Amino acid sequence: MNIVRIDREAIRRNYQAIKARVGGETQVMAVIKADGYGHGMVEMATILQAAGVSNFGVATVEQGIVLRRAGIKGSLVILLGGSAEEIPAMHSHSLEPVIFDGDQFAQFSEVATHLPGKLAVHLKVDCGMGRLGFKPEEAFAWSEKIKAAPGLELIGIMSHFPSADVDLELTRCQNEVFGRCVQAVRASNAKVKAHIANSAATLQGRDFHWDLVRPGLALYGCYPSSDPQWQRTPLVPAMTVASTIVQVEDAPVDKGISYGHLDTTRRPSRLAVLPMGYADGFLRSLSGGVGQVLIRGQRAPVMGRVCMNVTVVDVTDIPGACRGDEVIIMGRQGNDQISADEIAAWMGTISYEVLCLLGNMQRQYVN
Repeated sequence: MNIVRIDREAIRRNYQAIKARVGGETQVMAVIKADGYGHGMVEMATILQAAGVSNFGVATVEQGIVLRRAGIKGSLVILLGGSAEEIPAMHSHSLEPVIFDGDQFAQFSEVATHLPGKLAVHLKVDCGMGRLGFKPEEAFAWSEKIKAAPGLELIGIMSHFPSADVDLELTRCQNEVFGRCVQAVRASNAKVKAHIANSAATLQGRDFHWDLVRPGLALYGCYPSSDPQWQRTPLVPAMTVASTIVQVEDAPVDKGISYGHLDTTRRPSRLAVLPMGYADGFLRSLSGGVGQVLIRGQRAPVMGRVCMNVTVVDVTDIPGACRGDEVIIMGRQGNDQISADEIAAWMGTISYEVLCLLGNMQRQYVN
């Protein structure tokens, strides 16, 4: 009754739009962690590989192994690095972990010494994100340590922007810091690939692109924010989330709706019940008229509290609404559209979380 429809052609078009924005020799690393931001990791990798992508970013070794077993070729970067116990699996599946900590380096260096060949790794520096990474002034020293480790091969240097969607000046400053790190590391290892740009920095401009860009959100058709500047790169949302009306009933004035009777009808009403709730990613924060859905091309507000698997909406002003009608939770119906950004605003979160939440249901791939 609930379905997530993923438009393959939208994914292909978004990649081509990003590639056109990047241009030149810069390659695209498709970030497909978190099950492809709710779109299906294996399916996304398959679509993008066929479209020309040869670099992928995932969070864990387990995800990398799944992709290799699904036939995904090229570079697979493990953004969370993995554990020393996973190094043999990384090596056998040609995965590329990120090294961002001294203790981690020591463990990796020790285990990798016993491998039949070298383990390719990326060095991460913290240029302002305040999370994982070595200090910028230590980049050269750590690159030399990796270079000297018998079982490791340094093939990349990377960082991450915290505010590329909202603070261009800060992003430029951090990019300059990263540039100095790259210059220092390349002084003795010229072939090291540099990458720092997330979706926002990828869309901002070529100063941030380096050898690779790492778009995630943009591949799935969402912009970093509502600022019109992003529209220069045409993106198409790939995910539609649909449900179905399972009951419509007439309700008198003052009828209490759902748990706690958060809402009561203020007029003779028609109420529709949907088999969709917070277990499906349609969160309780959408209760009491905060959230809306599309039925027959018109908006129907949520009535009462969203339940685990059930939500009630008001269809009084939607003539003919009946059991079996398709309900659009996110996506387009008729002349209206409910976007991930709009739902994120209702939930008090960001579009990334919305995609991950709502995409975690049965998927149907089209086009």
